[in-house]
Formats: sequence, C-alpha cells, structure tokens
Amino acid sequence: MKQQSYDNSLKYRLRLIWAYKDVLRNHCRPVFDIYTRKFAECQLKAAKRLKPKWEQAVKGGKPIDVAFLLTIPGMWKVDYLFKALAADPHYHPYVVIIPYSTYKGFSADETEATLERTRRFVADKGYEYVIPRDEKGRWQDIRKTLKPDIVFFTTPYKDVSPQYFVYHFRDTLSCYVSYGFTSLNTIKINFDLIFHNLVGAYFLETPFHKRIAEENARNRGANTVVSGYPATEVFLRQDYRPVDVWKKQDRPKKRVIWAPHHTIDKSLGLSTFLLRCEDMLTLAQKYKDSIQIAFKPHQLLKFKLIQEWGEERVEKYYSQWKEMDNTQLEESSYVDLFITSDAMIHDCGSFTTEYLFTHKPVMYLTHDEHSKERFNAFGLEAFECHYHGGSVADIERFLHDVVIEGDDPLASKRQQFFDAYLRPADGVLPSQKIVSLIDEMICK
Repeated sequence: MKQQSYDNSLKYRLRLIWAYKDVLRNHCRPVFDIYTRKFAECQLKAAKRLKPKWEQAVKGGKPIDVAFLLTIPGMWKVDYLFKALAADPHYHPYVVIIPYSTYKGFSADETEATLERTRRFVADKGYEYVIPRDEKGRWQDIRKTLKPDIVFFTTPYKDVSPQYFVYHFRDTLSCYVSYGFTSLNTIKINFDLIFHNLVGAYFLETPFHKRIAEENARNRGANTVVSGYPATEVFLRQDYRPVDVWKKQDRPKKRVIWAPHHTIDKSLGLSTFLLRCEDMLTLAQKYKDSIQIAFKPHQLLKFKLIQEWGEERVEKYYSQWKEMDNTQLEESSYVDLFITSDAMIHDCGSFTTEYLFTHKPVMYLTHDEHSKERFNAFGLEAFECHYHGGSVADIERFLHDVVIEGDDPLASKRQQFFDAYLRPADGVLPSQKIVSLIDEMICK
C-alpha cells in the first residue's frame, strides 16, 4: 500500500487551517481575544446549566454524562480520575474512541489497527465505551448523537477530525489533563495552542506549571488550575498491585525498559531511535544472560517509521523485539511495566519526570550537545536526576555498573527531587482533587 510521507510543510499547515477554519480566530490576535473571551463565557454557562442535574443525580435523577475522547492507549493518563467519577453518583463517565485525522497522512491500515488496539485496551479495563461510527463507516458528531454534558480531551492537537476538536464543544463544559508530565521547554505546544486557551478547565501538574501558563499563554492561564498529575497517582497508592508483564526467564535477570520517542522527524530534536535502534538490539544480545529489555516505543513511532522505512522493515524490526528470548515488545499501558522494572533508558519528555516516581535508576539518551537546553527549569532538575547517554559506551556502562552491579550514586538525588516536587504536599490525590474542582465549577 502506498504510504504518504509525514508532512510539516506550509502546504500541510494551510490545509489544517482550512479544515479547522481557524485562520482568524487563531492567527489574528484581535479576533483571537474576542473569540476566546466569548468561548470562556460559554464554558461558564455550560457549567452553570449542569447544577440542577448535579443536584438531582443523588436523588435518583440522570447523572452528568462525561465523555473521554481517546485515540491511542498511550494518551490515557486518567485511569483513577475515570474511576473516581464512576464511583461518584453525580457522574456517568464513558470513553469515546476516535481515529487520527486523515489530514495526518498516516497509513489507513495502521490507523484501523490502532483503533482496534485502543478498543481492546478500554474493554480490558471494563470501561463503558462508544465508537461513534455508523453502519456506513462515517464518523458521527457526538455533540448531536451522544450529547455529553462534559468532554475530557486527552490530546490538545488537531490530529483528530474537526468534529472532535475543542472548537466544536463551545457549549459543552470541556476539560483537559495533559497526556504527559510537562518537562520540556516547549512552551507553545504545552501551554499556548489555541486549544489550551479555549478549554474550560486545564488541570496542571504543579504550581510551577501554572506559573509557566500565566507567563506565556495568551489568556494568561486564566483557565488553569493545579491538581497534580492523575497518571502518576498509581505510584503514590499503597494499595496498587501490579501485574508482572515481563517474559519468563530461565534465571533471575535485571529488567530494563527502552522507551524511544517518536520525533524521528526532528520536530523536537528528542528522538535518538534512528541512532540507537541497532545498538540496543546488539546490547540486548550481548547481555542476554543478565538483562532482559522491554522495547516500549511511543505509539506514534510506528506510524512515522512506516513512512520512513516502509511497513515491511518496521514489522521485521518490531518482530525482533518480540522474538528474542530476553526481549519483548510493549505497545500498551506502561504502569505495570514501570513498577516491575529495575531501570529505564529513554529520550521522552514526560518520562523524564514520570519514571522518577518509581525511585529507580534511569538513563536519558541525549540526541546532541543541545539536549539539556530542551528542558524547562522544572524538567532540567528532573534531567539532572538521570544518567546521560550520548554514546553506546555510556549505555553499556549504565547497564553494567548501575543496573547489574548496583552502583547508583544518583539514588539520593532522585529521592530529594521526589520529596520536593512529586509528593502531594496536602496529601490529596490528583483524581480526588479534580472531581472536587469540577463540583466547584458546577456548583459555584
């Protein structure tokens, strides 16, 4: 099947502007200011309209419908929030599984396979879900068919069809929890896309992140509130019992995750995959008697690799990780993988903070001498809790000295970072805080 190349050209961007009709409301500041102000007023009215329903729900009335829009399992960072809403008689949460937009130029086959992978992911959790596609295969407008009271977005990008973007939910209370723990110095894409300025409530990880929004977003972070990060709540709970997802071995071995980022297109300058993909296979083979490695690629990496390498080469490479005795491919949730691992090697922005919740040693693979400059001040402190890998020799030293031999001089630094920034100061977990904040938005 013919593949379209990943397109970040002016022509592609203009096509998106045409598709989402935002040439004025996003790119003309006077229009932007008027549009965002009116959108915010509509969001307040949408919350106010829910108060009678909120009050009647505990008396046997219909609860408030909360739709979580999801494209891929890797964007699902709200497990405990979903459960908290499901346990609250005021709310009825469900997942709406939607595809990537055809404007991205991705493989149709892989898009469909990802849709099914997401469906299985949600079904395995036992969550109620909807795939809003009619019998003719057309994607429906859920604002008209499902009529949710609240919409939770799991991505801020225009990588879905226009009917699932925030523009379309002006009169529906909209909320957003970031799909990653923001560590990079990517202010625009994390805090000042038009999505961030429009969504009714943007729940942030720490007070530090709120300050970034207030200083850099065009709406001065007026819709932001600090809640903590729901995706990392699992690491703070003493009652969670992980599943051992690692391939059985004939002897005890150290368990290492390799988690490469998807930006092989050099859009962020993070990904080291093309530099290290063969080296990691070689190291897995070399240390097969003492280490097992889980290949945990970002779920967008396969889309982009197919465009770079072709489908046959990508399938062959992924199969190698499946088939070796001491390696495995992990394409779904990473929580159990993190908790049952011994160490990780990665080049991802969010994982720079997230893995520190496990208190285990971790190496960041540097793309070049400017890697350090790509972090914001918060992320830089997390980055300094990592061992840094700029070469194959660095990676091998980490595997041998830190992972196998247990010589871990950064252990105390990681603990200090956790105590200073990651442990909830008030003891209230993020999911509980977000539900309380939604209650407050509706009732006040």
